[in-house]
Parts: sequence; structure tokens; C-alpha cells
Amino acid sequence: MNIRNFYWLMIVVLSGALLFEWTSGKKAAAIESHLMVAESMSQVGLGENYVAVENEELFLVVSVETGSITEARLKKHPVENVSGSLGFRVFGSESVFNYYFKSGFTGTSPSYVLLDSGDGYVKLIDGLLGVSKTIALSDTPYEISVVDAAEAGVKGKSYAGLYRTSGRALDLKQDALSGGMMNNGSYLGVAVSTDKEPYETIKLNQVDDMGGYEALSRSGWIAFVQKYFFAALLGTDKNIYNFYALPGENGLYRMGYTVENSSAGSLVYEHEHRIFIGPKIRKDLMVRADSLELSIEMGWFWFLAQPMVWVMDKINGYVDNWGLTIVIFTLLIKLVFWPVTAKAFSSMAAMKKITPELNEIKERYKGDAQKTQAETMKLFKKHGANPLGGCLPMFIQMPFFIGFFFALREMVELRHSSFGIWADLSAPDPYFIFPILFAILMTLTQRLNPQPAGMDPTQAQIMRYMPIMFSVLFVFMPAALGLYMVVNTGVQYLQQAYMYKKINAPLE
Repeated sequence: MNIRNFYWLMIVVLSGALLFEWTSGKKAAAIESHLMVAESMSQVGLGENYVAVENEELFLVVSVETGSITEARLKKHPVENVSGSLGFRVFGSESVFNYYFKSGFTGTSPSYVLLDSGDGYVKLIDGLLGVSKTIALSDTPYEISVVDAAEAGVKGKSYAGLYRTSGRALDLKQDALSGGMMNNGSYLGVAVSTDKEPYETIKLNQVDDMGGYEALSRSGWIAFVQKYFFAALLGTDKNIYNFYALPGENGLYRMGYTVENSSAGSLVYEHEHRIFIGPKIRKDLMVRADSLELSIEMGWFWFLAQPMVWVMDKINGYVDNWGLTIVIFTLLIKLVFWPVTAKAFSSMAAMKKITPELNEIKERYKGDAQKTQAETMKLFKKHGANPLGGCLPMFIQMPFFIGFFFALREMVELRHSSFGIWADLSAPDPYFIFPILFAILMTLTQRLNPQPAGMDPTQAQIMRYMPIMFSVLFVFMPAALGLYMVVNTGVQYLQQAYMYKKINAPLE
């Protein structure tokens, strides 16, 4: 190693050490701040105006006067992966942000008092209006039953709604070092499923532009979709619903439904609403309501990503480790595409074998483009080489790799899931092992790839440093994606080297 390379190595090592120290300090400060905010914003202990309801999965805070669920925490999904952390909030308030659930009958504005409460339920009543509300945690995990009743009946329609200001999810950190860059790429908005359209999405600014949204449907559901966790109002096939999303008033958006079953003039005595507040786990959502699993937004290639999640879930059922599951599934993908990949690498190897001859032709017929092209085509024909042969197979595989990328980005199962020294696969690699390995593997792969004949020296120098530039991105991406890219690139390098050796192409 010459002295220049030694200096560059020392600069890289020292820069990595400083970055590790800086990110470690920032992460510790972010965790402490995050936990402090999560605790300070809890409405527990605010007095007789609020009552808590909880079971093993959910912790709810109910406003006695309005009957609204003003806070909902997921007890099995802590804000931070540390001891003593509170559960992730779906409903709650923080500074200018507000998100809550409310139900009742249109045309009535009750002022409730507490009638009764116990393990997993609370009952409220307004004696003057003769209406009551019972909020009970269901035996089905992450589900809530809300029963609105009127002793003498009411002419108003039964309704349920989610009320939310714009902004990112509570307790989901925004800084890039905590995965915020990937969090911000996730879908945020209203999702609706009807008997005419299984899945529609509307962003909040689109609700404003459209002047609102309405759709009649038997059964269906409406939800506010965000990363990892969400709330959904689930209908049944016994009712006809008018699903709606209304523009923001004073920054507060409303989305939900009114029940349209009753004929004109008849009285409504009781209605039960079914609410889901929980994690976006595909196999779980599929059994709750039709198309609910589509709320896990996986981009354009969702139809490929969804089956991939199903296969990974099956693998994880045996290995019980999501990091190992990602490794195994990546190997399976590479194995399935090996016939296509082999053709691509054979074509690239052939191109690399004739690269010296291509350079010689370009130099010999410099200034004569027509002759250069003719001689080049002869050489391609002689050796059976095709400059595009390595591209087409890669394009065929691209949708599958993109689908897998988005699947890993959206899987709540990876949140706080460990793999060896990595405590959280949904957060960036704190030790930069994956970015460094990726840079090394990309550099080795780059040396295998045939360099275009007569490439400009400046362009060649830029290409030389491309692996480092790409690897920097993985400093800020979740470790699960880094693991996937390292395994994928490592296997690709071995496959490519094997094909080069097989047809006697140079490896350098």
C-alpha cells in the first residue's frame, strides 16, 4: 500500500469513527427526548374528565364528557426499544397535532357522565337526552366495540368518525438517523374500501382539492393510513354506509361513515361500531376485512410485494428471526432468477473478453465513425457478444427487487426486531457495517463489469467512486434494507465471477 492510499484509508476510518460518535450521541438524545415527550403528552391522570380502559394490547383514554377516544396506545409496540418505554400512540395530541375517534347520532350533542367502568370497558350516559355509550375492548386483539344507544330512539343517523390534523404519526421519529427519511416516504392519507372499489386512497390535500369525498357501500371500511400502525372503522355486510372524508376545518379533517340502513322517518335505537387500532401485519389484516391488507402501501409493484411478504412470513415461522428470513428469501430470489442472470453475465463476460479489441478498433479507425461501427458489429458477431445482453435480464428482475425493497420498508414486523448485533432492523445500522460491506462488494462487482470502449478518463474516475456514493445512502436507511443489499450484491458478485471463470473472461 502506497502512502497516498494509506492516508485515504486513515481519513475514511477517522471519518467513520467521528460519524459513529456523532450518531450515537444524537440517537441517545433522540431516545431520551422522544420518551419524555411521549410521557408528558399522555392524558392519563388528568382527573375525572378522563377514564382509562386497557387490556394486554391496547391502552385507551376516553373523554367522559364527549365520549371520544382521545388517546390510544399499543402496549406491545413501545415507542423506543428500551425498558420502561410507553406504547406507540395512534390517537393522541401533541402541540398543534390532534387525532381522536368520536361516534354517536347525527343531530345530537350529548354531554355524558360516567355510569360504570371496569376491566376493559366504560359506560357513559346522558340522562337528559336518553343516550348512552359503551366502549369495550374486544376479545379480538386490537379491536374495540363502541355501542351508541338511545332509550326512546333518535331520528338522526348513527355515525363514527376519525378526526385528525395533518402531519406525521405521533411517536414516529422524523430524523434521518432514526429512519425518518424512509418514514417520510411512506403513504399518509385516507384509505377507503367499498363494494365498488376494493381500495382507494386520498391524501389530505386531495380531500381539500376535491371538496370532500363520499361513497355509498354495503360493508367496506375507512381508515387513516400511516406507517406501521393505523386506525380503521370496519363495516359489516348488514349495513349500508355513506363513507366520507371532509376538508379540514381549522386544520381538523374528518373521515368516517354514517349508517344509511334506516328508512325515512324511522327511529334508530342502537348501533355497534367496530374499530381496529393496531399494527399493519398482512396476515392479521386479511382476516379482519376484505382488502384491509392493501393498507400496507407497497408502491407500484404491490402485487409482487404482497406475495413476497407471505413467503417471508412462512419462512419466519420456521426460523423465528426476521434478519435470517431476509437472508434466506434474498437467496431464494437469486436462485429463482439464476437462469436469467446467467444469460446476462454470459453476455457481459463476452463483452469484457473483447474489450481490448474494441479499444483497438476505436483507436485504429479514429475519426471514421462508419468504419468503426462496421468493424465493431463484425467483432460482436464473431464472438456472439451483445452490448445490451446484460441489460434486458436485469430489467426483467427489477420489478421484483423494487417490490421486495418496498415490502421491507413497510413491514412493522421488522420494527425493534433484532439480528445479531443489530437491535432494530427498521433503524439505520449504528455500526455502518452494511454500508461498508456494500461499498466493498459494489467495488468488486464494478471491476467485473466491462468498461465501455474509449471511456472518458473523468467519467471513469466518477464511476470508480460511485460505490462509495451509493453506500453513504445506507447510512440513513433501515438496517433491513442494508442487509438485503449486502446479501443481494454479494451473491450477484459470486454468480458473476463464476460465469466469467466459466467462459474464461478476465476478472479484473
